[in-house]
Amino acid sequence: MRSKTRGHSFIDPPPYPSPRWGREALLRDWPRPLIATVLLLAVFRQPAGAGEVIERILAVVQDRPVLLSEVRVVQEVRGLSDELALEALIDERLMFEQAARLPQTVVREAEVEAEVAKLHAAHPTLAGRVADADLRRLVRRQTAILKFVELRFRPQVRVGEDLAPERRDEEERRALDQRIEAWVKELRAQAEVRYNR
Repeated sequence: MRSKTRGHSFIDPPPYPSPRWGREALLRDWPRPLIATVLLLAVFRQPAGAGEVIERILAVVQDRPVLLSEVRVVQEVRGLSDELALEALIDERLMFEQAARLPQTVVREAEVEAEVAKLHAAHPTLAGRVADADLRRLVRRQTAILKFVELRFRPQVRVGEDLAPERRDEEERRALDQRIEAWVKELRAQAEVRYNR
Protein backbone atom coordinates (compact mmCIF):
# COMPACT_ATOMS: atom_id res chain seq x y z
CA MET A 1 0.00 0.00 0.00
CA ARG A 2 1.32 3.43 -0.90
CA SER A 3 0.84 6.50 1.26
CA LYS A 4 1.27 10.20 0.48
CA THR A 5 2.96 12.21 3.16
CA ARG A 6 4.23 15.78 2.51
CA GLY A 7 4.50 15.13 -1.16
CA HIS A 8 6.52 11.93 -0.80
CA SER A 9 5.31 8.51 -1.75
CA PHE A 10 6.54 5.46 0.15
CA ILE A 11 5.60 1.89 1.00
CA ASP A 12 4.29 1.28 4.54
CA PRO A 13 7.01 -0.05 6.81
CA PRO A 14 7.00 -3.81 7.40
CA PRO A 15 5.40 -5.14 10.64
CA TYR A 16 8.68 -6.72 11.72
CA PRO A 17 11.56 -4.76 13.24
CA SER A 18 14.03 -3.32 10.83
CA PRO A 19 17.76 -3.38 11.63
CA ARG A 20 17.88 0.37 11.10
CA TRP A 21 15.51 0.96 14.03
CA GLY A 22 18.15 0.10 16.56
CA ARG A 23 18.22 -2.06 19.64
CA GLU A 24 15.80 0.04 21.70
CA ALA A 25 13.05 -0.18 19.13
CA LEU A 26 13.60 -3.91 18.74
CA LEU A 27 13.21 -4.55 22.48
CA ARG A 28 10.27 -2.16 22.73
CA ASP A 29 8.36 -3.93 19.96
CA TRP A 30 8.94 -7.51 21.13
CA PRO A 31 6.27 -9.04 23.33
CA ARG A 32 7.26 -8.68 26.98
CA PRO A 33 6.51 -12.32 27.96
CA LEU A 34 8.94 -13.50 25.29
CA ILE A 35 11.68 -11.24 26.67
CA ALA A 36 11.00 -12.48 30.20
CA THR A 37 11.21 -16.10 29.03
CA VAL A 38 14.49 -15.53 27.24
CA LEU A 39 15.96 -13.80 30.29
CA LEU A 40 14.81 -16.57 32.66
CA LEU A 41 16.28 -19.24 30.41
CA ALA A 42 19.58 -17.39 30.28
CA VAL A 43 19.71 -16.96 34.07
CA PHE A 44 18.51 -20.40 35.16
CA ARG A 45 20.01 -22.54 32.43
CA GLN A 46 21.98 -25.47 33.86
CA PRO A 47 25.26 -26.40 32.28
CA ALA A 48 25.18 -29.46 30.06
CA GLY A 49 25.77 -32.68 31.96
CA ALA A 50 24.55 -31.31 35.28
CA GLY A 51 21.07 -32.84 34.91
CA GLU A 52 19.84 -35.80 36.89
CA VAL A 53 18.73 -39.02 35.17
CA ILE A 54 15.07 -39.40 36.00
CA GLU A 55 14.23 -42.60 34.12
CA ARG A 56 16.19 -45.19 32.28
CA ILE A 57 15.97 -48.86 31.32
CA LEU A 58 18.46 -50.85 33.41
CA ALA A 59 17.59 -54.31 32.12
CA VAL A 60 15.07 -56.21 30.04
CA VAL A 61 13.49 -59.33 31.55
CA GLN A 62 11.42 -61.54 29.27
CA ASP A 63 11.03 -58.60 26.85
CA ARG A 64 9.80 -56.27 29.61
CA PRO A 65 11.94 -53.32 30.75
CA VAL A 66 13.17 -52.92 34.32
CA LEU A 67 13.17 -49.18 35.00
CA LEU A 68 15.42 -47.14 37.25
CA SER A 69 12.38 -45.84 39.15
CA GLU A 70 11.33 -49.41 39.99
CA VAL A 71 14.81 -50.25 41.25
CA ARG A 72 14.78 -47.11 43.41
CA VAL A 73 11.55 -48.27 45.07
CA VAL A 74 13.17 -51.62 45.96
CA GLN A 75 16.23 -49.73 47.25
CA GLU A 76 14.14 -47.52 49.50
CA VAL A 77 11.95 -50.31 50.89
CA ARG A 78 14.61 -52.96 51.36
CA GLY A 79 17.67 -50.78 51.94
CA LEU A 80 19.74 -52.36 49.15
CA SER A 81 22.51 -50.96 46.95
CA ASP A 82 21.86 -50.20 43.27
CA GLU A 83 23.16 -53.54 42.01
CA LEU A 84 21.51 -55.66 44.69
CA ALA A 85 18.19 -53.86 44.21
CA LEU A 86 18.35 -54.49 40.45
CA GLU A 87 19.08 -58.20 40.97
CA ALA A 88 16.33 -58.48 43.60
CA LEU A 89 13.82 -56.83 41.27
CA ILE A 90 14.76 -59.15 38.40
CA ASP A 91 14.28 -62.16 40.68
CA GLU A 92 10.94 -60.78 41.88
CA ARG A 93 9.79 -60.23 38.31
CA LEU A 94 10.62 -63.82 37.39
CA MET A 95 8.97 -65.24 40.50
CA PHE A 96 5.89 -63.05 40.08
CA GLU A 97 5.50 -64.09 36.45
CA GLN A 98 5.18 -67.71 37.57
CA ALA A 99 3.17 -66.94 40.72
CA ALA A 100 0.59 -64.89 38.80
CA ARG A 101 -0.45 -67.98 36.84
CA LEU A 102 -2.18 -69.49 39.87
CA PRO A 103 -5.59 -68.15 40.88
CA GLN A 104 -4.75 -68.83 44.54
CA THR A 105 -2.08 -66.12 44.45
CA VAL A 106 -4.45 -63.29 43.54
CA VAL A 107 -3.92 -60.45 46.02
CA ARG A 108 -7.03 -58.66 47.26
CA GLU A 109 -7.09 -54.91 47.77
CA ALA A 110 -7.57 -55.35 51.53
CA GLU A 111 -4.33 -57.36 51.69
CA VAL A 112 -2.46 -54.62 49.84
CA GLU A 113 -3.88 -51.96 52.19
CA ALA A 114 -2.83 -53.97 55.27
CA GLU A 115 0.71 -54.55 54.00
CA VAL A 116 1.19 -50.93 52.94
CA ALA A 117 0.03 -49.81 56.39
CA LYS A 118 2.57 -52.19 58.00
CA LEU A 119 5.34 -50.80 55.80
CA HIS A 120 4.45 -47.20 56.65
CA ALA A 121 4.36 -48.07 60.36
CA ALA A 122 7.76 -49.76 60.19
CA HIS A 123 9.33 -47.14 57.90
CA PRO A 124 7.58 -43.74 58.30
CA THR A 125 10.04 -42.03 55.92
CA LEU A 126 8.71 -44.06 52.98
CA ALA A 127 5.65 -41.80 52.76
CA GLY A 128 7.65 -38.89 51.40
CA ARG A 129 10.16 -40.88 49.38
CA VAL A 130 8.15 -43.56 47.56
CA ALA A 131 4.99 -42.87 45.57
CA ASP A 132 1.96 -44.70 46.90
CA ALA A 133 1.24 -46.38 43.55
CA ASP A 134 4.82 -47.72 43.37
CA LEU A 135 4.64 -49.01 46.92
CA ARG A 136 1.31 -50.72 46.26
CA ARG A 137 2.71 -52.38 43.13
CA LEU A 138 5.70 -53.70 45.09
CA VAL A 139 3.48 -54.99 47.93
CA ARG A 140 1.11 -56.70 45.49
CA ARG A 141 3.99 -58.44 43.70
CA GLN A 142 5.69 -59.59 46.90
CA THR A 143 2.44 -60.80 48.48
CA ALA A 144 1.62 -62.89 45.42
CA ILE A 145 5.11 -64.43 45.54
CA LEU A 146 4.73 -65.27 49.24
CA LYS A 147 1.38 -66.94 48.56
CA PHE A 148 2.97 -68.98 45.78
CA VAL A 149 5.86 -70.05 48.03
CA GLU A 150 3.40 -71.14 50.72
CA LEU A 151 1.39 -73.17 48.20
CA ARG A 152 4.25 -74.74 46.30
CA PHE A 153 7.16 -75.12 48.71
CA ARG A 154 5.88 -75.08 52.29
CA PRO A 155 4.22 -78.52 51.99
CA GLN A 156 7.54 -79.99 50.78
CA VAL A 157 9.48 -78.84 53.84
CA ARG A 158 10.04 -81.61 56.39
CA VAL A 159 12.05 -81.30 59.60
CA GLY A 160 12.47 -83.60 62.58
CA GLU A 161 9.51 -83.78 64.94
CA ASP A 162 11.80 -84.19 67.95
CA LEU A 163 13.32 -80.68 67.63
CA ALA A 164 12.52 -77.86 70.04
CA PRO A 165 9.95 -75.37 68.60
CA GLU A 166 12.56 -72.60 68.06
CA ARG A 167 14.99 -75.00 66.42
CA ARG A 168 12.18 -76.49 64.33
CA ASP A 169 11.15 -73.02 63.01
CA GLU A 170 14.78 -72.24 62.18
CA GLU A 171 15.21 -75.53 60.27
CA GLU A 172 11.95 -74.97 58.38
CA ARG A 173 13.06 -71.46 57.36
CA ARG A 174 16.43 -72.75 56.20
CA ALA A 175 14.87 -75.58 54.18
CA LEU A 176 12.34 -73.18 52.65
CA ASP A 177 15.08 -70.68 51.76
CA GLN A 178 17.05 -73.44 50.02
CA ARG A 179 14.02 -74.41 47.93
CA ILE A 180 13.40 -70.76 47.00
CA GLU A 181 17.05 -70.27 46.00
CA ALA A 182 16.92 -73.37 43.80
CA TRP A 183 13.68 -72.10 42.24
CA VAL A 184 15.18 -68.68 41.48
CA LYS A 185 18.28 -70.30 39.92
CA GLU A 186 15.99 -72.40 37.73
CA LEU A 187 13.98 -69.32 36.71
CA ARG A 188 17.16 -67.39 35.91
CA ALA A 189 18.50 -70.25 33.80
CA GLN A 190 15.32 -70.31 31.71
CA ALA A 191 14.83 -66.55 31.48
CA GLU A 192 16.06 -64.04 28.98
CA VAL A 193 17.69 -61.19 30.92
CA ARG A 194 19.60 -58.43 29.15
CA TYR A 195 21.40 -55.69 31.06
CA ASN A 196 21.60 -52.16 29.72
CA ARG A 197 24.90 -50.93 31.15
